[in-house]
Amino acid sequence: MTSTTSRLICAALVAAVIFGCGGSGGKAAASGKQTTITFWHGMGGPLGDALDSMIAGFERANPGIKVDAVSMSDYSTLSQKLMGAVQVNAPPNMAQMYESWTTQFYQLNKLVPVDSLISGPDGLAQAELADFYLSFLADNSWDGKVVTLPGNKSVPVFFYNIKMLDDAGYKTFPKTWDEFRVMVKKLTNRQKGTWGTSGGVNEWMFGCMLRQLGGDFINEAGGKATFNDPPGVKAAEFMHDLVAKDSSAVYGTGYDPQNDFLAGKIACIWGTSVSWTFMKKNMTFPVGIAAVPTWGTPNVLSFGTNIGIFRTGTPEQVAACWRFVKWFTSPPQQARWAELTFYVPARKSSLREAGYAKLVSETPGLGDALAQLDYMSFEPRSEAWFKGRRTLTDALERVMRGEASAQQALDAAAAEVQKEMK
Repeated sequence: MTSTTSRLICAALVAAVIFGCGGSGGKAAASGKQTTITFWHGMGGPLGDALDSMIAGFERANPGIKVDAVSMSDYSTLSQKLMGAVQVNAPPNMAQMYESWTTQFYQLNKLVPVDSLISGPDGLAQAELADFYLSFLADNSWDGKVVTLPGNKSVPVFFYNIKMLDDAGYKTFPKTWDEFRVMVKKLTNRQKGTWGTSGGVNEWMFGCMLRQLGGDFINEAGGKATFNDPPGVKAAEFMHDLVAKDSSAVYGTGYDPQNDFLAGKIACIWGTSVSWTFMKKNMTFPVGIAAVPTWGTPNVLSFGTNIGIFRTGTPEQVAACWRFVKWFTSPPQQARWAELTFYVPARKSSLREAGYAKLVSETPGLGDALAQLDYMSFEPRSEAWFKGRRTLTDALERVMRGEASAQQALDAAAAEVQKEMK
């Protein structure tokens, strides 16, 4: 999907929803008893602690509602548990979910589209709905209806050692990929054991480059995988060449790049905005955050889950779930969530909340990273892509290890994805 098409769809969706909303954010009817709702999520570690803190704040503000939060620790487990629970019609009242999961749940009629709640007596006013980033609303909509709302969203960024770049004559981070390639080569000194950047399988950054070059992952209408077209081949070759030709990117897996970066062995690494939460306690030098370099049209893939409400609850539980989702996605709470975790706010006005505005001003480059919200896009949401993404990852692994050319590996992966689509 082109950026122009995406903007048109976003605008159409918002217009349809806004003009269909008669509610003005009314209050829910008070209840004399406590309503308990179950919430399954994949947050662990400091992110889980932050979510628990947010839930405690919600319960203090809404003493008639108890949120029974159950952490599955990771998204793989959450996916398996949710799929199994839905099959036996016993899902939680609400849960974090990726778009490809939502597609399945929506097609099975297992979700309460929040569109019906937005326009209800305890809904959202037109101005409140328009405050969401348009792309987030589009990404959470099916058949012209807003089905879920953003939960925890992040954008890709580069973290860089300010001193290392400054010593090499770089006062700012490169804006283009060609400039980036020159810089990381200059910053590499293999005799000293320092590298410009880290290399490895990175389907997220591949996707950013793919979209920037005018390509896409799949053409769902035509039932065809397209990530093996020239834009995808160029992106994969660029990632491979940083490691194999330039020797300016050290191949790493897992948390090795983060650890080497924090040890001063790598000048800059790719990450997500939320990676700051895990690294900040071990930062011993000034670290900057930079927006992703571009080719052609600026574009970055936003990731993270949304919050969906299942139909299996009582009317009181559905109302309580909506009250939580509405509260969690309000500007003050989105700002607080972003402060605690470095996820990005789903609401534009959250950037003006005093605490978050102060954090942005004090964190080098965070404002530039947040500017990417104006041109973010998303991966395909179909069931076929749920498996297809893993197929693409395997193909990029072969490219990075030199087991096949970019064209060969992507062609083979595309053939597999097309079988899945059919």
